[in-house]
Amino acid sequence: MTLPVDPFALLGGLYLMIIVFVIIWFVVALLIAIWVYKDAKKRDMNAAVWLLIVLVTGCIGCIIYLVVRD
Repeated sequence: MTLPVDPFALLGGLYLMIIVFVIIWFVVALLIAIWVYKDAKKRDMNAAVWLLIVLVTGCIGCIIYLVVRD
């Protein structure tokens, strides 16, 4: 006797992994943006603008910040 496999139950695990990945991605992006804000403020740069740039562009904005900073 074989047990019936519910394909939607298998998708539930996949959806959970995707949700966890997205949450981790947003937390890391937020932490990077906060670090850029604090570092820009410490270097007397326009911290709010850099915060927005990094929040909008993500890793590319962080790389640009690292190249441009004093």
